[in-house]
Amino acid sequence: MAFDRRRLGQVIWGLLLIAMGVVLCVTEPYALRMSPDSPFLNFARYFIAVLLIGGGAIKLYKSHFSKDKEPHSDG
Repeated sequence: MAFDRRRLGQVIWGLLLIAMGVVLCVTEPYALRMSPDSPFLNFARYFIAVLLIGGGAIKLYKSHFSKDKEPHSDG
């Protein structure tokens, strides 16, 4: 398999999305101490974290299992 910069970029972007979602989940208890009386903001933070993790997972899945649309020529 040849080195593909676009695919490498997609994998790195997917990993960064997942990492940011995990970091947002980890820092959420500390953010709760700052604003204990806002349930909507707490929900929104977890919702964004889930979207980040899901988007990164989808990006990794698509970059790993996608087929090349252009056939490689041997000549």
